[in-house]
Amino acid sequence: MRTMTSRSVRSASKRIAKAKGLKVETVRRAIEDALKHGNLDGEFKFLTFAGLLPVFLPDGTKIAVLPDIHVPAHHKKVIWAVKRALKEFQPDIIILIGDAADCFSISAWPADPSVKRDFQAELDQTRDLIDEIMEISGCYWLFYIMGNHEDRMWRLLTNVAPQLANVVNPHTREKAMAVHELLGYGPDDHVTFIYDIAERGGFGGGLVVNEDMEFHHGYIVRPNPAASPRADADRTGRSTTHGHTHRAGFSMRETTTGEVVGMELGHLVDPAHPYLAYANLLNNWHQAVGFGSVVGGKIHMEVLPIIQMPVDGQLRHVLSWGDQDFVSSDR
Repeated sequence: MRTMTSRSVRSASKRIAKAKGLKVETVRRAIEDALKHGNLDGEFKFLTFAGLLPVFLPDGTKIAVLPDIHVPAHHKKVIWAVKRALKEFQPDIIILIGDAADCFSISAWPADPSVKRDFQAELDQTRDLIDEIMEISGCYWLFYIMGNHEDRMWRLLTNVAPQLANVVNPHTREKAMAVHELLGYGPDDHVTFIYDIAERGGFGGGLVVNEDMEFHHGYIVRPNPAASPRADADRTGRSTTHGHTHRAGFSMRETTTGEVVGMELGHLVDPAHPYLAYANLLNNWHQAVGFGSVVGGKIHMEVLPIIQMPVDGQLRHVLSWGDQDFVSSDR
C-alpha cells in the first residue's frame, strides 16, 4: 500500500486559520475530528458497511465523485486527465459511486471467446488505480460504493458455488470471496466499502452526507439525463447523486423544505473496449465527474462533463474545472 498524504486537509487548515486568526495545527485537528462519524461513535474505521452510511462533514470539506470506471475497461487517456484534475482539486473525500471494477471475468454474460478472462489481473489493476487516485489527490478518506458489476461476485457464488459464499479468511475473518477482501484492503486503510443491507452491490447501499444528499450507485433508470436521480429524489425527499446509467445530468427544484437536487455523473469507460460490447451510440452515454464542497452544512456539487474536442490539431477529451482545462493524454 502506498503512503497516503493529506495535502488537502493541510491546505484547508491554512486557509481557515488565516481567515479566522487561529493556529494551523488547531484548525487541522478540528477538521480531522469533524471528519469522523459524529453519530456513529467513532472514526472512519469501517472497512465495510451494509446500508446507508450517515456521514457528517464540516464546511470547507471538498468532495470528488468518480462514476463507473469499469477497470480494466476504463478510458485510460481520460483517467489521465481526471487524475491531473484531482491533484489540483485535492479533495478531502473521494466517492467511487459504483462499478469501479468491471468484474467481467466472472460475468454470466456471453462474450466473444477471444476476449481474455483474467479476474486476478482485473483486481490488480483496480487496486493500483484506487491507490494511485488516493495518493495523487491526497484525500483523507475514500468511500467505495458497490455497484451492480461488483455484485457479479455474489451472483457467481449464488449460481455456481454457494458452498464458498461464507468461507472466511482466517486472518481477517472477512468473507474470503468478497470484493473488498480480494482487493486486499484492511481496517488500517483509509477506505470504506459500502454494500446494501443484504451485503450486495448496486441495490441500495450508499452514503447520506449531512442529512442533505444521498450518494448511491443508482437503481431507478429513466431514459433522459437527470430523470433517474430526480425519480430517486422523489422517492426519498432528499437530494440524490448516482452513477449507473452512464448519463450525466442535473435537476433542481424547490420544495416546502428547500431545494432538492438530482445528479447523475456519467462514466469514465472506453466504449470501444471489448468488455463493453453492449455499448453503442444509442446508449446516450456521457463522460463526467463530480466536484463539490460543503457550504453552510449542505453539499454543493457540480457535474463536470468531459468533452471531446480538437486540441492542437488532435481530437482529445477535456475536463474543465474553475479556470483550468485538463486534457487527456495522447497515448
